[in-house]
Amino acid sequence: MEKFLRILDRVLEVFAVVALAIMLSLTVFQVLLRYLFNKPTSWSEEITLFILVWFGYISMAIGVRKDSHISLEFIYDRFGPKGKRILDVGRYLLLLVLSVMMSIYAFPMISIGNTNTMPATQISRAVLYAPALVGGLLMTLFSLVNLITVFKRGGQKHV
Repeated sequence: MEKFLRILDRVLEVFAVVALAIMLSLTVFQVLLRYLFNKPTSWSEEITLFILVWFGYISMAIGVRKDSHISLEFIYDRFGPKGKRILDVGRYLLLLVLSVMMSIYAFPMISIGNTNTMPATQISRAVLYAPALVGGLLMTLFSLVNLITVFKRGGQKHV
């Protein structure tokens, strides 16, 4: 399982870097065309939007995996090992509930989005809502892994 998670981590990180590079390139390309040549493209903003949404949800999953989301450490650090363990279990359970709900509610969004397309690219709007499902499933997996790790180690979870 650890090998699978390491490979998945790497794939997600590479995806995020490539997505960010493509978004930056497309935005610079669009700005150059708009302001230098006064001929903007009709498709680049939609493609950038698709990539931005995918990047956002994949980044959330990476944040859950690496346990790097925002926290109030000045409060957390005041607790002893048992208190920290309780807080860790609580936050991973909350993340688990949130990610499962996100995955469940992504299905109706995808089916609604599947009924129409984006105006410039004619790509189904379902592609815009699919990251909620993918990100939710990844966050569910990572929340479960983090929760299991807390119980196995008997203390704080550190990746």
